[in-house]
Amino acid sequence: MTTVRLHDRPFRAFGDGKAGFTFVEIMIAVLILAALLAPVYQFMNSAVRETERFYVEAVAISQAKFAMDTLMFQIPWRAIRAGNPARFEDPKTVPVVRTLLESALPRMFGSGIDTPTPGVWRGDGMLTDAKGFIYRIRLACLDLDDVELAVDVPGKGLRSFLPKDLTPKDADGNHTVMKKLVLEIRWSLLKGVDPLRDPHAKALHLVGIKSHLDG
Repeated sequence: MTTVRLHDRPFRAFGDGKAGFTFVEIMIAVLILAALLAPVYQFMNSAVRETERFYVEAVAISQAKFAMDTLMFQIPWRAIRAGNPARFEDPKTVPVVRTLLESALPRMFGSGIDTPTPGVWRGDGMLTDAKGFIYRIRLACLDLDDVELAVDVPGKGLRSFLPKDLTPKDADGNHTVMKKLVLEIRWSLLKGVDPLRDPHAKALHLVGIKSHLDG
């Protein structure tokens, strides 16, 4: 009788050979890969933060410039009233001026500028951009009614005048020919965070002097 042997060597279970990997070896490989990728992740994360920082700063600068340009060249002198925040109201109640204020002020300051009095607005509001960053923008206005103005009078030479010598009282009862405008914009580098609640919020200030030229 002939005996047939199916295996010349003992059967070896799958995974027991030299070509397999142990769990410890896999974990070591994962740790090495993580160590190699960590600097790459940190670099990319830092790059994203820097990009967002530049973006938010650019938006803040652009908005501040737009607001100041509008104040200096479009909003009438008499409609910018002293205060911190400044008050916007046309004492002459000209309809076209009120329409201008209703249209321009929300674009300059965003929400929160309305007051209980119709035709009166506050120069203090909040804006949110398309990416969800929040900006607070505020205007302070100071009447410069104690400045001394030097004027070269023909035949009399250089003479000094106070505002009360040049202009009647305005709607607020002041002799004013110049206003100091201080525009502040604050922003947070964190999306959805009010900069007034962020101790690390950034701020930008613009200062302008508006002269009494519109009568």
